Order: sequence, then structure tokens, then C-alpha cells
Amino acid sequence: MKSVTLQAVAVIVVSTSILSAVLVYSTIFNWYGYHVQIATAIEEEKKNNETTTTNTSTTGASVSNPLQLSVKEESESVYRWTNSSGAINPMLKVLSNTNNTIKIQNPTDTKHELIIDTGTDALPSSDDINPNGSGQLSFKPNMTGTFTYHCAYHPFTMKGTIQVVAGS
Repeated sequence: MKSVTLQAVAVIVVSTSILSAVLVYSTIFNWYGYHVQIATAIEEEKKNNETTTTNTSTTGASVSNPLQLSVKEESESVYRWTNSSGAINPMLKVLSNTNNTIKIQNPTDTKHELIIDTGTDALPSSDDINPNGSGQLSFKPNMTGTFTYHCAYHPFTMKGTIQVVAGS
């Protein structure tokens, strides 16, 4: 009888610890304005893998078709990047050794900033894009690879990948 009681107590203690940890982390995320949306994140990742926005050029020196991104407010204080076809946080594809431009529309009432995480000290950035404004990020990557991009103000919901492929 004692072993059953000790096992029951152990299960209760472990369950309580897990629930307490979830409560504490949820409170911290909400304190800083972040929202944990696991199901939405999984769905968005599937969409990201299916949708790619490509930056094409006619010459190695100039871009004929700049990428277009816009900001979408899904719910109060939850924002996402979208492309012209409506894909959420799309994978972006650009060319190396080519001038690439990402044009950004911000129809929301909150400022945003697009940053590409290159792993170097100087990160390409759009600087602040004011509410109901527009901006752009121009850059010329000198290497190929897959990198991430995010919003400086909403890094957990406005993020995606950018693939740099060999340019012409």
C-alpha cells in the first residue's frame, strides 16, 4: 500500500511541477507581449515549406522584380509577414552577388523592422517602417546558403527563411 501511495505522490509532484513551469513561462511570454501559439506555428511552418517568393534579375547588377512583403495583423498584437500571394512568413529566394531589394508595406498601426540574420556583425535591415508606411531592404549577399529573417519588434511571429542561391 505504501508503494502505491508514494507513486501517487510522485505523479502529483511531477504533474504540479510541470504545470507550474508552464504557468510561469506563459506569464513571462505574456508579460513581454509574446503569444505562444503552437498549433498555429506548426501550420505556418507547413505553409512556409510549400510557398517560396523568388527575386529574379535580368543582369547580375540590377533586380528587375523586387520581392514584395507586407505586414498582416492576424489578431491583436499578433503580426506576420505576407507575400503578394498571401503566404504567411514565406520563404524568400534571392541571388548571391546581385543587388536584391525587398519592398515592404506596413498597413498596421505598429512599426516593424525587417532584419536578415546573416551571422555577421552587420545585419541587413530595413530600419523602422512606420505605421501605415512603407520601406525597403536592399542588400547584395556574397555567399549562398539559407538564413533567417525576422521583425525586430515581433521576432516570434514575424519570421521566416531566406535562401541565397548562386547568381548569374
